This record gives sequence, structure tokens and C-alpha cells, in this order.
Amino acid sequence: MQQRFAFFGGSFDPPHLGHLRIIESALAELELDKLLIVPNFLNPFKEKFCFAPDLRFQWLRILCLSLPQFISEKLEVLDYEIRQNAPTPTYQTLQFIQQFYDLSPEDKIYLLIGADNVESLHLWQNFPLLQKSVEFVIIPRKGFGIPREFRILPFCELDISSTQIRKKLKSKDCGDLSRLIPQPILESILKETNCKKTDKKPLK
Repeated sequence: MQQRFAFFGGSFDPPHLGHLRIIESALAELELDKLLIVPNFLNPFKEKFCFAPDLRFQWLRILCLSLPQFISEKLEVLDYEIRQNAPTPTYQTLQFIQQFYDLSPEDKIYLLIGADNVESLHLWQNFPLLQKSVEFVIIPRKGFGIPREFRILPFCELDISSTQIRKKLKSKDCGDLSRLIPQPILESILKETNCKKTDKKPLK
């Protein structure tokens, strides 16, 4: 019987409710047996991360546990790339997943990526082999087009990004972060950044 796997990689620096909605949509639309969430140690196209890899891994586990049990049972946060302690090509992660989960050529593997990554896909290591091994599923993002040949994940875009959250934390503008990040994760983030949560009142 064919298995249907998907993996969703990224920095998740930090994870937020937008990531949660993507996870929910992927499980609903792709009829998956397993969805692997794969935080990287460091994005190969970036020079640094904000939050330590082990923190991001733990926060993602908390994020997944916030879902109902019948959904969370299909989820696994994979620490493979973090354990490499270096930027890890996606094709290398794919090979690990195929071997570790004993997947056959008949099994279906989806790779979830943001629309902002489509233009640079040809630069990914071993892209031709990756293209033959997975079906790309593109997560819409405002301001980025998606070529017709790609499958699109039905997803109601939220105005949330990790970049936006990091900017708020840097400026100590933490008042509305509870709308963007689950409370247990937010409390840990605020402790890490020494950013105090305040409930701002709108200016009259």
C-alpha cells in the first residue's frame, strides 16, 4: 500500500500560528500518513539564526502538540538537520527520510516550500534529483507568483512572518505577539529576549 509522506522544512525562527495553519492545511488537503516538520540548523542561504536550534526544535514540538491528538499523531518534528550542526541540503534530508522510514519508490513524498523559494529552486543542491524524487507543494505568500506547473497548497494567507516577529522583538514592541504565537512558546521567547509583554491601548 502506498504511503503518503510530506516534509516541511525551514528555519522556524521562531515558529508561529502561520506555520500551524500550513500544517493543518497540508494534513487536510494531501491526505498524509505522516508530515515531518524539519527545522534546519542554519538556512544555507543565510549567515546566522536568531534563536538556537534546540529552542526552535522544542517550540515546534509544543506547536504540534497544540493540535488535536488525531492530527498530532501524524506529525513528527525531525531533528536530523539540527544534529548535523551545519547547513544541510534538502536532498540529503530527503535521502535520510527515505532510508529511516523505509520508503519505497512507489511511496509518495511531497515537499512543502514557500512561494518565496520558487525562484531559487534551481540553485538547490542536487535539484534535478530532488525534482525527480518529490512533488513540490507551494505555500502561497503575498507578493510572490507561483508558476502553473506547481501544485499549490490551499491556504488562507496570514499576515505573519518570523521576520516580522523578530523585528517586533528587537524593537521591544511585544504587545500584540499573543495574536501571532501560541502562549507557551511566546512565554519562552519573551524570557529569551527579555522582552516584556504589554497590552497597548489604541491611540485616540
